[in-house]
Amino acid sequence: MSTLVNTPSMLKASVYACLVMLSGQVHAEQVEVEATPFVQLEPVEKIADDYDIQAMTPEAIFEHGRLSRAQFHYQRAEKYLRAAADQGIVPAAYLYAVLVSDDGNKLDYSPVAQQYLTQAAKADYIPAMKLLVEKGHWLSANHRTIWRYKYEEALAAWYEKAPKDAAFSLYQYIYPTDKKKAEQYLEEAIAANDVDALLHKASQIELAERGFYLFPSSRLDAAAEVKKQIANAGGIPGTKSLYRDFIRRGESHKAVAWREKAIEQGDLMSLAALGRLYTTNYMPEDAEYTDGLVYLSAYLDVVGQGRFVTLREQAMEQFELASSRVSNDVIEKVEQRAAELRRTHMFFHYDRYWQKTALKKEPATKPVS
Repeated sequence: MSTLVNTPSMLKASVYACLVMLSGQVHAEQVEVEATPFVQLEPVEKIADDYDIQAMTPEAIFEHGRLSRAQFHYQRAEKYLRAAADQGIVPAAYLYAVLVSDDGNKLDYSPVAQQYLTQAAKADYIPAMKLLVEKGHWLSANHRTIWRYKYEEALAAWYEKAPKDAAFSLYQYIYPTDKKKAEQYLEEAIAANDVDALLHKASQIELAERGFYLFPSSRLDAAAEVKKQIANAGGIPGTKSLYRDFIRRGESHKAVAWREKAIEQGDLMSLAALGRLYTTNYMPEDAEYTDGLVYLSAYLDVVGQGRFVTLREQAMEQFELASSRVSNDVIEKVEQRAAELRRTHMFFHYDRYWQKTALKKEPATKPVS
C-alpha cells in the first residue's frame, strides 16, 4: 500500500493545484451517445525534424505539421504546414495562418496569415470562412459582407450534403438572430450524437437553462453521465471536463482517475500534471512515484517550447528533483517505460484548432466508471 507524504487535506489541495492549472472549458449532458471517436496518429519517434519534404505526400506533410503544432514544436510546425498549404492541402493553410498569428493570448493576423487564411476560405473551408467573418478586421465592410454571404452559402451547402455534421455550426451561426430555428439545429445535432452539441446542451443543463432537476446534485450527475460516455468513446473534451468536475466537488481521487484516462487518450498536459502530482505526494518507494517519473520523462521528451514554457521548466525542475531521490537502476527503468509509453500513445495538446482539423478515427479505450 502506498504511503502519502501529505495528509488527505493537503493531498486534496495539491491535487487541485496540479490538476486545475491545465484545465480549459467543456460541457456535457445526460443523453445516450455513441460519440464519434478521435484521431489516431503515428508514435512520436516517427515524427522527426529532418524528413525530406520532397519525398513526402502532401497529406503526410500536413499531419506532421499538425502534430508538431499540438506538441508545441512551432518552428517545425510552420515548415510542414506551409509546405502542405503550398501543395494544396486546404486545412494546412488555415492552421498555418492560425499558428503564425497566435501569441498565446489573441489572434493578430499578419499579412502572411491573412494570405493563407483567405486561401483556405476561397476553397470553401468552413473554419477559415468563419474566422474571416468573425475576425477579419483588416477587410473592408463590403468584403466582410461578401464573405458573410459566402459563409452562409457554404453552411447551407454543407447542411444539404451532410446535415448531421453541419447542424451544430448552423446552430451557432443563426442563434443570435433566430433562436427558435437555431434550437432545431441544436436538437438535430444532438440526435446525431455530435459531441460539440452534446457538450453545449449539457452546459445548459449544468447552468439550469435546460431541463428540470429537483436538486443541483442531480443536474451535475446528469451532466457527468454524458461526459463519461463521450470520454469512454475517446473524446478528450469529455475526459477533461470530468476531472475538473470532480475537483470542484472535492472528489480528488476520482479526478486523478480521469487524468489517467486522459493520458490513455494522449493528453500531453495530463502527463505533466500527474507527473508533478505523483512525485510530490508519494514516497520514492511507492509505485505512484515511479509512475510520476515516467509521466514527466515522457512529457519532457515530447513537448516543445512554443508555448507553456514555464510549465515545461517546472516539469524539468520537478523531474530533476524527483529523480535525485531514486537509484540509477530505477531511472533506467523509468526511461524504458517512458519510451514505451511514447511508442504506444500519441501525445498532443487538444484545442479547438486540433478538433477542427482532426480526422475523427480512433478506437474507444477501456471505460472508466
